[in-house]
Amino acid sequence: MSKYRTPRYLRVSLLSACNLQCSYCLPPGIKRPTVIAPDDKLRTAIRFLHDSGINKIRFTGGEPTLYKDLPELVSFVKSLDQDVHTAITSNGVHLKTMAKDLALAGLDSVNISLDTLDPDKFKALAGKDYLKRVISGVDAAIAHIGNVKLNSVLIKGVNDDETEKLISFAESRELDIRFIEFMPNRYSPLGDPRFISSEEIRGRLPWDFQALPTDSNSAGRYYIAPSLKARIGFISSVSHPFCESCDRIRLAANGLLYTCLYESSNIDIFKLLAADSNRAQNEYKKLLQSKQFSGCHGAGKSGESLPSFSAIGG
Repeated sequence: MSKYRTPRYLRVSLLSACNLQCSYCLPPGIKRPTVIAPDDKLRTAIRFLHDSGINKIRFTGGEPTLYKDLPELVSFVKSLDQDVHTAITSNGVHLKTMAKDLALAGLDSVNISLDTLDPDKFKALAGKDYLKRVISGVDAAIAHIGNVKLNSVLIKGVNDDETEKLISFAESRELDIRFIEFMPNRYSPLGDPRFISSEEIRGRLPWDFQALPTDSNSAGRYYIAPSLKARIGFISSVSHPFCESCDRIRLAANGLLYTCLYESSNIDIFKLLAADSNRAQNEYKKLLQSKQFSGCHGAGKSGESLPSFSAIGG
């Protein structure tokens, strides 16, 4: 049964390109499509969606730091409304050189993907020997942006033995870290043997965790322990979907607007806004009313019907 909820959080995939090829996003041998959001159409869509209630915008990709006008885009959002929270999710490779410019543009926060601290594993997972560059990017983001979180996708038999090391790394920089369940997508369907649940990971860790109060709209659930300086988060989209409190929508680089990674219903907001803003508003409301809240786990789908994270963003 669908339930209408006004979205507050917009995730924007700026482009499909990435300078890494992480296996859980796009396996080796699969070619990325080349899609880049046109700046003028993107700004028109962001203005429209802000006027419709959006108060947080996260830029993703691909890799958002490859979008040549990213700092200008952040400045544009802040010119619309200083109170809109602007964020990116990045692999960190270019943050050493970009963090200062992004901070000056008004970027409020950054989530950085760090799945392993082992250089060989990093190269195997991401296709490039860029671990040192990512760590330099983390440090630059801390220095200039300040509000930084680490994200780690846990893969059974690959990096699920590194959780304590990753927590120690986060603690050394006084950062929150979030462990993300391996999510089904077009290239790794439901039931993939690489999945490991948040409960299993949490049960392995040697701390007596206490759950923190969490905003109902948050994807992560956070925990603390007396001997830890960092908050430890778990995003359990597969084992414990948070659909009932979800207030997100997703804009792909080609202009298609989705209510969820796992729903194929969409509207071409670029085309609609170019033709008729009133019709765009009506179609937008219809799209929101169609949202099914059926779970971030594929909802029984498989193969081509599952999302491509490289096209819609993770």
